[in-house]
Amino acid sequence: MCAFNKSLKRLLATGLVAFFGVVYSTSALAVGTAADTDINNFATVDFKVGGVDQTAVPSNTTTFKVDQVVDLTVAEADGVDTNVSPAETGAVARFTVTNTGNATQDFNLSVADLTSGSVFGNPDSIQADALTIVIDANGNGVYDAGTDLVQTFIDELSAVSGSNQVYVFVLADIPVDAVDGDAANIQLTATAHKAGAAGSLGAVEAESGVNDDAGLQIVFSNNTGTADDSYLVGAATLDAVKTSQVVSDPLLNTFPAALAIPGAIVEYAITITNNGGAPATELVISDVIQSDLTFETGNYSSEDVEITKRDGTVVTCTADTGDSDGDGCGLAGSTLTVSIPTAVDSDGISVLALANAPQNEVVIKFQVSIN
Repeated sequence: MCAFNKSLKRLLATGLVAFFGVVYSTSALAVGTAADTDINNFATVDFKVGGVDQTAVPSNTTTFKVDQVVDLTVAEADGVDTNVSPAETGAVARFTVTNTGNATQDFNLSVADLTSGSVFGNPDSIQADALTIVIDANGNGVYDAGTDLVQTFIDELSAVSGSNQVYVFVLADIPVDAVDGDAANIQLTATAHKAGAAGSLGAVEAESGVNDDAGLQIVFSNNTGTADDSYLVGAATLDAVKTSQVVSDPLLNTFPAALAIPGAIVEYAITITNNGGAPATELVISDVIQSDLTFETGNYSSEDVEITKRDGTVVTCTADTGDSDGDGCGLAGSTLTVSIPTAVDSDGISVLALANAPQNEVVIKFQVSIN
């Protein structure tokens, strides 16, 4: 213990030493401090002699540059396939490209039509045409024709969090002969380039070969990113089945005993079913009444045609000449026409769109008499 105390006294007489470093704060960049930032650091020695403060002794200053990290993320923006229709033009798939490095970068973009494999569980079965890359110009994440930029590179994308992401749209034309369930799979690729002059694509970014404190080094975390999307075709596949039954005859028989004899009343039912994956809209059903039949009127709540909508509710309409009352039913000569619009009309006969089951069926009924 005595030896220890003597050593401690010698240390106190010689001086008390303290070390201090420079503290700096990081910016709001994706991976911290901006590239090419100089970090300066030194130490200070404070001491006393005989209990008296002495002049602090500074160390030399060391300097190094923060190297540039090249990193990016490419992602499909919606997390699901892009629903399209046969023969659709300019179908929009949405992606995001995010600069996750620590310096502003340009990014070159390319898109490929995949010919194999599966995206979102959809095996590639058709090829998309006229693939076009468009950059979101107003940052709303929605494709705006005439506003967004048809351009194959992202210009000067910041690394500051909150402004380091941009939406990229890929437009495509879907083949006319595509059928329900077909898929055209695509892949978007982004590659880091130097931030060149505004409005032009900079040179390809390359890693540095030498590591030193004074110079700026380019380090690749990830200089190329890809993401896939699937244009999934949903087509309306309609079946129309027409049936008939004799509801009454002049001998006062009724269904099912009624006979198909002159003067008998026959009811036709047309059942339209959509077995496809996309809604069928604006249906128009036409039926030519043969010359040995006469169209009967007023048999459905004093009207001529009964429509069972896809939700099961029933409405009626009048088959007047040229559909003069605008209720969707018309009779031109011997041709009965029933129009089923997408929007609900004033008479409420709309079935909206025939989509997937269970609400994928509409039934049209009318009656005729045998001449």
